[in-house]
Amino acid sequence: MKRIILRAFAGILLLAILFVGFIAFRFNALATQNYPTPQFTIAADVSSADIALGHRIYAVRAGCIDCHGEDASGVLIMENGPMGKIHGANLTPYNLKDWSDEEIATAIRYGIHKSGRSLRFMPSFDYTAMSKGDIAALVAYLRTLDSVEKPLQENSYGPIARMLSSFGKMPVMFPAAIIDPAAGFAEKPKEGPTAEFGRYLASSCVGCHGEDMAGGPIPGGDPSWPEAGNSRLGSNPIWTKESFAHMVSTGISPTTGQAIRAPMPVALLKQFNEDEVTALWEYLKTLD
Repeated sequence: MKRIILRAFAGILLLAILFVGFIAFRFNALATQNYPTPQFTIAADVSSADIALGHRIYAVRAGCIDCHGEDASGVLIMENGPMGKIHGANLTPYNLKDWSDEEIATAIRYGIHKSGRSLRFMPSFDYTAMSKGDIAALVAYLRTLDSVEKPLQENSYGPIARMLSSFGKMPVMFPAAIIDPAAGFAEKPKEGPTAEFGRYLASSCVGCHGEDMAGGPIPGGDPSWPEAGNSRLGSNPIWTKESFAHMVSTGISPTTGQAIRAPMPVALLKQFNEDEVTALWEYLKTLD
Protein backbone atom coordinates (compact mmCIF):
# COMPACT_ATOMS: atom_id res chain seq x y z
CA MET A 1 0.00 0.00 0.00
CA LYS A 2 2.83 2.37 0.90
CA ARG A 3 4.49 1.62 -2.45
CA ILE A 4 1.29 2.55 -4.32
CA ILE A 5 1.00 5.82 -2.40
CA LEU A 6 4.64 6.67 -3.13
CA ARG A 7 4.17 5.94 -6.84
CA ALA A 8 1.05 8.11 -6.95
CA PHE A 9 2.86 10.92 -5.16
CA ALA A 10 5.82 10.62 -7.54
CA GLY A 11 3.45 10.73 -10.50
CA ILE A 12 1.72 13.86 -9.21
CA LEU A 13 5.09 15.48 -8.50
CA LEU A 14 6.30 14.68 -12.02
CA LEU A 15 3.14 16.18 -13.54
CA ALA A 16 3.59 19.30 -11.41
CA ILE A 17 7.20 19.66 -12.55
CA LEU A 18 6.19 19.21 -16.19
CA PHE A 19 3.40 21.77 -15.82
CA VAL A 20 5.71 24.35 -14.24
CA GLY A 21 8.27 23.68 -16.96
CA PHE A 22 5.67 24.16 -19.68
CA ILE A 23 4.52 27.46 -18.18
CA ALA A 24 8.11 28.72 -17.97
CA PHE A 25 8.80 27.65 -21.57
CA ARG A 26 5.58 29.11 -22.96
CA PHE A 27 5.89 32.41 -21.10
CA ASN A 28 9.49 32.84 -22.26
CA ALA A 29 8.49 32.02 -25.84
CA LEU A 30 5.79 34.70 -25.81
CA ALA A 31 8.15 37.20 -24.18
CA THR A 32 10.91 36.70 -26.77
CA GLN A 33 8.78 36.30 -29.91
CA ASN A 34 9.24 38.95 -32.59
CA TYR A 35 6.19 40.30 -34.38
CA PRO A 36 5.98 41.79 -37.88
CA THR A 37 6.07 45.56 -37.69
CA PRO A 38 3.14 47.25 -39.49
CA GLN A 39 4.29 49.66 -42.17
CA PHE A 40 2.78 53.13 -42.12
CA THR A 41 3.82 56.76 -41.80
CA ILE A 42 2.38 59.11 -39.22
CA ALA A 43 5.03 61.80 -38.71
CA ALA A 44 3.20 64.33 -40.90
CA ASP A 45 -0.03 63.71 -38.98
CA VAL A 46 1.82 64.19 -35.69
CA SER A 47 3.34 67.49 -36.77
CA SER A 48 -0.10 68.95 -37.50
CA ALA A 49 -2.04 67.19 -34.73
CA ASP A 50 -4.21 68.84 -32.10
CA ILE A 51 -2.10 68.63 -28.93
CA ALA A 52 -5.04 69.59 -26.71
CA LEU A 53 -6.96 66.62 -28.12
CA GLY A 54 -3.94 64.42 -27.45
CA HIS A 55 -3.91 65.51 -23.83
CA ARG A 56 -7.64 64.77 -23.52
CA ILE A 57 -7.15 61.31 -24.99
CA TYR A 58 -4.27 60.65 -22.56
CA ALA A 59 -5.88 62.08 -19.44
CA VAL A 60 -9.56 61.28 -19.97
CA ARG A 61 -10.77 59.27 -22.95
CA ALA A 62 -8.19 56.49 -23.19
CA GLY A 63 -7.25 56.36 -19.51
CA CYS A 64 -3.50 56.34 -20.15
CA ILE A 65 -3.05 58.43 -17.03
CA ASP A 66 -4.16 55.54 -14.81
CA CYS A 67 -1.04 53.52 -15.60
CA HIS A 68 1.43 56.21 -16.61
CA GLY A 69 0.53 58.99 -14.19
CA GLU A 70 -0.02 62.72 -14.51
CA ASP A 71 3.57 63.33 -15.58
CA ALA A 72 3.60 60.17 -17.75
CA SER A 73 6.63 58.74 -15.94
CA GLY A 74 4.77 55.61 -14.86
CA VAL A 75 3.02 54.51 -11.67
CA LEU A 76 2.54 51.25 -9.79
CA ILE A 77 -0.41 49.48 -11.42
CA MET A 78 -0.62 46.29 -9.42
CA GLU A 79 1.15 44.66 -6.50
CA ASN A 80 -0.30 41.23 -5.85
CA GLY A 81 1.85 38.20 -5.06
CA PRO A 82 0.23 35.66 -7.43
CA MET A 83 -0.10 38.27 -10.19
CA GLY A 84 3.12 40.17 -9.64
CA LYS A 85 4.32 43.74 -9.28
CA ILE A 86 3.65 45.80 -12.38
CA HIS A 87 4.46 49.43 -13.22
CA GLY A 88 3.46 51.63 -16.13
CA ALA A 89 6.29 52.69 -18.42
CA ASN A 90 7.89 56.13 -18.53
CA LEU A 91 6.44 57.82 -21.63
CA THR A 92 8.37 61.07 -21.31
CA PRO A 93 11.28 61.98 -23.60
CA TYR A 94 13.62 60.44 -21.02
CA ASN A 95 12.53 57.06 -22.38
CA LEU A 96 11.03 57.85 -25.81
CA LYS A 97 13.49 60.40 -27.20
CA ASP A 98 15.02 57.78 -29.51
CA TRP A 99 11.67 56.44 -30.67
CA SER A 100 10.21 57.57 -33.98
CA ASP A 101 6.60 58.74 -34.24
CA GLU A 102 5.81 55.49 -36.06
CA GLU A 103 7.39 53.38 -33.31
CA ILE A 104 5.36 55.11 -30.61
CA ALA A 105 2.16 54.78 -32.67
CA THR A 106 2.91 51.09 -33.27
CA ALA A 107 3.30 50.53 -29.53
CA ILE A 108 -0.04 52.20 -28.84
CA ARG A 109 -2.05 50.68 -31.70
CA TYR A 110 -0.47 47.24 -32.08
CA GLY A 111 1.25 46.58 -28.74
CA ILE A 112 4.62 46.08 -30.41
CA HIS A 113 7.82 47.45 -28.86
CA LYS A 114 10.42 49.00 -31.16
CA SER A 115 12.46 45.81 -30.61
CA GLY A 116 9.72 43.83 -32.35
CA ARG A 117 8.62 42.07 -29.19
CA SER A 118 5.23 42.46 -27.56
CA LEU A 119 4.78 45.10 -24.92
CA ARG A 120 3.70 43.61 -21.62
CA PHE A 121 0.64 44.65 -19.66
CA MET A 122 -0.41 47.13 -22.32
CA PRO A 123 -4.11 47.21 -23.34
CA SER A 124 -3.48 47.97 -27.01
CA PHE A 125 -6.58 45.96 -27.93
CA ASP A 126 -8.54 48.85 -26.39
CA TYR A 127 -7.03 51.15 -29.00
CA THR A 128 -7.51 49.10 -32.16
CA ALA A 129 -10.60 51.21 -32.94
CA MET A 130 -8.74 54.48 -32.47
CA SER A 131 -8.26 56.59 -35.58
CA LYS A 132 -4.90 57.52 -37.02
CA GLY A 133 -5.61 61.17 -36.25
CA ASP A 134 -6.31 60.47 -32.60
CA ILE A 135 -3.18 58.35 -32.22
CA ALA A 136 -1.19 61.10 -33.93
CA ALA A 137 -2.62 63.61 -31.46
CA LEU A 138 -1.62 61.36 -28.56
CA VAL A 139 1.92 61.01 -29.91
CA ALA A 140 2.10 64.77 -30.43
CA TYR A 141 1.06 65.34 -26.82
CA LEU A 142 3.72 62.93 -25.52
CA ARG A 143 6.33 64.87 -27.50
CA THR A 144 5.50 68.03 -25.54
CA LEU A 145 6.09 66.51 -22.11
CA ASP A 146 8.93 67.43 -19.83
CA SER A 147 11.54 64.71 -19.52
CA VAL A 148 11.29 62.90 -16.19
CA GLU A 149 14.49 61.11 -15.26
CA LYS A 150 12.90 57.97 -13.93
CA PRO A 151 14.33 54.65 -15.12
CA LEU A 152 11.89 51.98 -16.20
CA GLN A 153 10.81 49.91 -13.24
CA GLU A 154 11.50 46.20 -13.47
CA ASN A 155 8.24 44.30 -13.47
CA SER A 156 7.85 40.91 -11.87
CA TYR A 157 5.17 38.46 -12.92
CA GLY A 158 3.71 36.02 -10.44
CA PRO A 159 2.76 32.39 -11.10
CA ILE A 160 -0.91 33.12 -11.80
CA ALA A 161 -0.07 35.87 -14.31
CA ARG A 162 2.40 33.55 -16.05
CA MET A 163 -0.09 30.70 -16.16
CA LEU A 164 -3.00 32.82 -17.41
CA SER A 165 -0.94 34.52 -20.11
CA SER A 166 0.57 31.19 -21.21
CA PHE A 167 -2.93 29.86 -21.89
CA GLY A 168 -4.13 33.06 -23.59
CA LYS A 169 -6.34 34.06 -20.66
CA MET A 170 -4.53 37.32 -19.94
CA PRO A 171 -4.48 39.24 -23.23
CA VAL A 172 -3.12 42.39 -21.59
CA MET A 173 0.19 40.62 -20.94
CA PHE A 174 1.13 40.07 -24.60
CA PRO A 175 -1.24 42.24 -26.68
CA ALA A 176 0.74 41.83 -29.90
CA ALA A 177 -0.16 38.13 -29.86
CA ILE A 178 -3.86 38.87 -30.39
CA ILE A 179 -3.81 42.00 -32.58
CA ASP A 180 -3.82 41.67 -36.35
CA PRO A 181 -0.70 43.54 -37.60
CA ALA A 182 -2.27 43.83 -41.05
CA ALA A 183 -5.28 45.77 -39.80
CA GLY A 184 -5.21 49.49 -40.47
CA PHE A 185 -6.48 52.41 -38.46
CA ALA A 186 -10.18 52.92 -37.76
CA GLU A 187 -12.27 55.75 -39.08
CA LYS A 188 -13.44 58.30 -36.53
CA PRO A 189 -16.99 59.64 -36.72
CA LYS A 190 -17.62 63.32 -36.25
CA GLU A 191 -17.45 64.24 -32.58
CA GLY A 192 -20.84 65.04 -31.12
CA PRO A 193 -23.71 63.68 -28.97
CA THR A 194 -24.39 60.72 -31.26
CA ALA A 195 -24.47 56.94 -30.90
CA GLU A 196 -21.75 56.67 -33.57
CA PHE A 197 -19.35 58.79 -31.55
CA GLY A 198 -20.43 56.96 -28.39
CA ARG A 199 -19.47 53.64 -29.97
CA TYR A 200 -16.08 55.12 -30.82
CA LEU A 201 -15.54 56.32 -27.24
CA ALA A 202 -16.70 52.99 -25.79
CA SER A 203 -14.11 51.07 -27.81
CA SER A 204 -11.59 51.79 -25.05
CA CYS A 205 -13.87 50.00 -22.55
CA VAL A 206 -13.81 46.55 -24.15
CA GLY A 207 -10.73 45.39 -22.25
CA CYS A 208 -12.77 45.22 -19.05
CA HIS A 209 -16.37 45.05 -20.25
CA GLY A 210 -15.78 42.75 -23.22
CA GLU A 211 -16.48 43.09 -26.93
CA ASP A 212 -20.20 42.72 -26.22
CA MET A 213 -20.03 45.17 -23.27
CA ALA A 214 -21.77 42.57 -21.07
CA GLY A 215 -19.12 42.73 -18.34
CA GLY A 216 -17.91 39.88 -16.14
CA PRO A 217 -14.51 38.92 -14.70
CA ILE A 218 -11.74 41.18 -16.00
CA PRO A 219 -9.15 39.11 -17.90
CA GLY A 220 -5.78 39.40 -16.20
CA GLY A 221 -7.04 41.83 -13.59
CA ASP A 222 -6.11 42.01 -9.94
CA PRO A 223 -8.11 39.31 -8.10
CA SER A 224 -9.34 41.98 -5.68
CA TRP A 225 -11.10 43.85 -8.50
CA PRO A 226 -14.87 43.39 -8.79
CA GLU A 227 -16.34 42.08 -12.03
CA ALA A 228 -16.95 44.65 -14.75
CA GLY A 229 -20.59 45.72 -14.85
CA ASN A 230 -22.99 44.92 -17.65
CA SER A 231 -22.99 48.02 -19.86
CA ARG A 232 -25.76 46.81 -22.15
CA LEU A 233 -28.19 49.35 -20.72
CA GLY A 234 -31.02 49.25 -23.23
CA SER A 235 -33.10 46.57 -21.52
CA ASN A 236 -32.80 47.84 -17.95
CA PRO A 237 -35.44 50.47 -17.09
CA ILE A 238 -33.32 51.75 -14.19
CA TRP A 239 -30.99 53.27 -16.74
CA THR A 240 -32.17 56.51 -18.28
CA LYS A 241 -30.22 59.39 -19.74
CA GLU A 242 -30.59 61.18 -16.40
CA SER A 243 -29.50 58.21 -14.25
CA PHE A 244 -26.56 57.55 -16.57
CA ALA A 245 -25.43 61.19 -16.40
CA HIS A 246 -25.80 61.11 -12.61
CA MET A 247 -23.63 57.97 -12.43
CA VAL A 248 -20.95 59.60 -14.54
CA SER A 249 -20.89 62.79 -12.47
CA THR A 250 -21.08 61.16 -9.03
CA GLY A 251 -19.63 57.68 -9.38
CA ILE A 252 -22.75 56.20 -7.74
CA SER A 253 -24.43 53.27 -9.46
CA PRO A 254 -28.21 53.66 -9.86
CA THR A 255 -28.59 49.87 -9.68
CA THR A 256 -26.94 49.47 -6.25
CA GLY A 257 -26.86 52.98 -4.80
CA GLN A 258 -23.22 52.32 -3.94
CA ALA A 259 -20.00 53.95 -5.11
CA ILE A 260 -18.53 52.23 -8.14
CA ARG A 261 -15.28 50.50 -7.23
CA ALA A 262 -11.92 50.49 -9.00
CA PRO A 263 -10.78 49.73 -11.62
CA MET A 264 -13.74 51.60 -13.10
CA PRO A 265 -12.17 54.99 -13.99
CA VAL A 266 -14.71 57.08 -12.11
CA ALA A 267 -12.37 60.08 -11.81
CA LEU A 268 -11.94 60.14 -15.58
CA LEU A 269 -15.64 59.74 -16.31
CA LYS A 270 -16.35 62.78 -14.15
CA GLN A 271 -14.30 64.81 -16.64
CA PHE A 272 -16.39 63.83 -19.65
CA ASN A 273 -18.17 66.77 -21.20
CA GLU A 274 -21.88 66.86 -22.01
CA ASP A 275 -21.44 65.73 -25.62
CA GLU A 276 -19.25 62.77 -24.55
CA VAL A 277 -21.70 61.67 -21.85
CA THR A 278 -24.65 61.96 -24.21
CA ALA A 279 -22.80 60.08 -26.95
CA LEU A 280 -21.96 57.20 -24.59
CA TRP A 281 -25.57 57.04 -23.43
CA GLU A 282 -26.93 57.12 -26.98
CA TYR A 283 -24.71 54.14 -27.83
CA LEU A 284 -25.12 52.06 -24.66
CA LYS A 285 -28.91 52.37 -24.70
CA THR A 286 -28.90 50.58 -28.08
CA LEU A 287 -27.43 47.46 -26.45
CA ASP A 288 -30.19 45.20 -25.14
